[in-house]
Amino acid sequence: QDIAKKQHEKAKQERPKKQRTRSEMLEERRRQYIPIQKVKNVAKSDKVKNDVTFGIDEHIVNILTAANIQLDAELASQLPSWDDIVSMYGDKPIIHGLETCKTYRDTVEPADRMLGPAGIFNTGTNLLFELMKANCNIKEARTSKTHREPMRNGMRFQPPWGKHNPPSIHRGQHVAKFWGEGINQTAFFPVVMIKDFFHWAGSQCRHAYTCFWEHHKDRCPNLVDAYNHPNQAMVRFGKGTIYYDSILDLWNKHYQEWEEQTFPHLITRYEDLLFHGEEVTRIACDCVGGEFTPNFGYVEGSAKENGLPIHNGANGLVKAMLQYGNSANRLTGFTDRDRLYASKTIDSNLLDRYGYKAPPLPT
Repeated sequence: QDIAKKQHEKAKQERPKKQRTRSEMLEERRRQYIPIQKVKNVAKSDKVKNDVTFGIDEHIVNILTAANIQLDAELASQLPSWDDIVSMYGDKPIIHGLETCKTYRDTVEPADRMLGPAGIFNTGTNLLFELMKANCNIKEARTSKTHREPMRNGMRFQPPWGKHNPPSIHRGQHVAKFWGEGINQTAFFPVVMIKDFFHWAGSQCRHAYTCFWEHHKDRCPNLVDAYNHPNQAMVRFGKGTIYYDSILDLWNKHYQEWEEQTFPHLITRYEDLLFHGEEVTRIACDCVGGEFTPNFGYVEGSAKENGLPIHNGANGLVKAMLQYGNSANRLTGFTDRDRLYASKTIDSNLLDRYGYKAPPLPT
């Protein structure tokens, strides 16, 4: 009997696995999210108080508290001041496209509504997804017959045409490999993320994704060569490869194209997610008719690593505040040639529209 049992178990192991259906895969992904959701609820019920502020401005203390980060003297000594942040980005978030919210709500049934991030690489799309997923709920999505998310709340990882892809040639013409199949593309509401070009270029140096240009870790962003000719950038998108004069040309054209889109969407800044995260996510949630949580929690995403969220937010949030709250970090790696090229090439209308100040020219 023991031998027969072992043979039976061996046969079961060697038997070819049955092909899983789409519903089975979705159910497995949903189960993956259940324990994480429980962890998040525990964190919210046991939040830090931060009654001692060490002289830090209330705005920054509130951000840390929402992320369940304990403020101490050492951390307080490193954080930027609120005045520093306001001098760089203003005292209020910038969100364009709010006039399209009513159009979206009037034309898309509640059960069909979906929201998710879009924008070029390294602009906070993963962070926006995690914040919206944790804090916004389109309650009708739970019974939707047109789409289903792991949290069943209408918050999706990306547009069905792909979050980094230029919208003009991808929306309605391309289906993303992940979260794209079977989704009504016109019912999806994108929140487009933009980041200050000079900080964004540094992010590209650290994580280039499918963007390729002449550079290396000791010479980046390397916008121009030794003869002041722009270094061409090649980007692989969903429908093929597009060439740009430089990564600055990529940044310009990507957001110029989004400015031209007439379908409902919002555009906001990565920096506003850091320093006005609750306000930005509440506005986006209201825009699509969702219910916003009464207990906002700052959730730093980890989709770049393993597709699952991190709920304490400490390392990522603090590191980002130090990086983007210090104007001295803005031009890291830029040579004088890079800065001169950028001053002549960057779209000044985009800078003005999104509240980014042009850096001074090299002396």
